[in-house]
Amino acid sequence: MVEWLEAFFETRAGTAVGAVLFAAAVVLVTWMLAGVVSRVMRRLMERQKRRGSGAAAVLGFARYAAVAAVYFAGFMVVVSGIPLLSSAVKTLLTAGGVIAVVAGLAAQEALGSVVSGMMILAFKPFKLGDVVRYIDNDISGVIEEITLHHTTIRTWENKHVIIPNSKMNSAIIENADYADSKVCVFLEVGVSYESDLDLAKQLLADEVARQADYLDVRTPAQKAAGAPPVQVVVLALAESSVTLRAALWARDNGTAFALKCAVLENVKKAFAQNGIDIAYPHVVVVQK
Repeated sequence: MVEWLEAFFETRAGTAVGAVLFAAAVVLVTWMLAGVVSRVMRRLMERQKRRGSGAAAVLGFARYAAVAAVYFAGFMVVVSGIPLLSSAVKTLLTAGGVIAVVAGLAAQEALGSVVSGMMILAFKPFKLGDVVRYIDNDISGVIEEITLHHTTIRTWENKHVIIPNSKMNSAIIENADYADSKVCVFLEVGVSYESDLDLAKQLLADEVARQADYLDVRTPAQKAAGAPPVQVVVLALAESSVTLRAALWARDNGTAFALKCAVLENVKKAFAQNGIDIAYPHVVVVQK
């Protein structure tokens, strides 16, 4: 095909004009082919992501490599088809040692991100769709994309945070979906010292247990021993309140958040109906 394009354009016009037309044709074909490869790989990646397969990250990684390979092949065709460019490239390759050192120093961070991306792909500390928290900068969200250079996190505000793979690979990452997606969140409620403590603990445990999304994580041995389905403890005796804490277990991070909101609302109503005062800062003035 390359020989046919060269002969066609050199026949239709002069050598210089034919070379320009040949280069333009190759660039156009390369651009179209790269677009087709990118779309096909993206569709395959989205299909694997919907299935929850770990192959989605591999395909996302491979998509950029395949597109880069197509552009590199197009570049080499243009260079080989134009004698002037071919001789210039050979001259540059002759001085390749100096260029390699300069390019290596300039692209050290970028190459580090690429190597880190390969390590992330191999060891899989997180994958597409995982709920993570980048502890160093307190960034929480869902892994949206893993590329050759960076990882994209979609935050709960639907903002996309782009972090180089070199930083993601060396940072401490909290992954809520690693190995086991079950999540435990703590709900703390402060009641007044005058309230019935045993009744407050029972009401809080009952409200948690009746939620459909609550997971009973007791072992068979704990159930046989009579362990309560919901653990409510007195966490602290604060200045103006007794702090109760309940452990809320749910199947994933999103469900745990909704569970906590529902329990807070129901506990407020249950406490009000049973004369349990939720503590809040106040001042008592004694006049002598």
